[in-house]
Amino acid sequence: SKLRSFLAFLILFLLISLKGEVGPDYYGYLVRYENFDPIDSFLKANLEYSWYLIEYVTNVNKWSYQMYTFFTAIIGMVFLVLTQNKIKYIGFLVFIFQILIVQLGLSGMRQFIAACILVYAATIYLFENQKSIIKFILLITFAASFHVSALAMSFVLPFLIKLNKKQYFLIFLIAIVGIYSEIFISDINKYDFRYLQGSRLTAAGAWIRFTITTAIIIFGLIKSNRRTYNLGLSILVFGLILGIVNTIALHRFNYYLLPIASLILIRNYKLNLIRHIRIKYVY
Repeated sequence: SKLRSFLAFLILFLLISLKGEVGPDYYGYLVRYENFDPIDSFLKANLEYSWYLIEYVTNVNKWSYQMYTFFTAIIGMVFLVLTQNKIKYIGFLVFIFQILIVQLGLSGMRQFIAACILVYAATIYLFENQKSIIKFILLITFAASFHVSALAMSFVLPFLIKLNKKQYFLIFLIAIVGIYSEIFISDINKYDFRYLQGSRLTAAGAWIRFTITTAIIIFGLIKSNRRTYNLGLSILVFGLILGIVNTIALHRFNYYLLPIASLILIRNYKLNLIRHIRIKYVY
């Protein structure tokens, strides 16, 4: 019912907006808050200008650090509510709760917002008969204005709608910009250590988390629906390549991959292409 859905989203909104000193990224954002400078912070924004705007508005109005979490909750929840209105399956929140709400919403606020926008972008193509790439490009650009890595997820668009050669090239270019910006440009010292010197730092749980994503895809795939079938396979290939390159890269991008895998499962369930028992396995 709408009331139960409202209560579920309200609880998640309060959980994120009122969170305390939790999450490995808490002090990183606190340092950004305490050292915000309108000019210097803008120059270091690395295309993430929407998040800069949140920092700017908070700073100008002399609001507390808590406003970061409030903006994160309101923007993220708006796009999750819009997603729920399309898929009409509240169980989606169960599937994404641990990795999207807990790991991102209570820590990596910028990527949480980006992931929620990406989820909505994928939803309107999977659950509606969208024909234009404009909406996707606008949404993925908006997501990237919070966390530039979202651009790399442009690779899913060719599996959502049919593209011509020029559009393929454009999407490929956008995806490369996203991967390149995230791994090699943004904060050179940190990403050089994390990604390029991977033997010295790894994410031990990355493969475990991606295994969960893989299981959701396997339970949700059906060959008769070629669009979701090819999309699921592309996610598997993308994740495997990332994991071989570096497990931290796989860990970071799995925040995007698992929700889309869940959408594939729900879409095929809504179309009566898979049995309910598969949904139970995923729970």
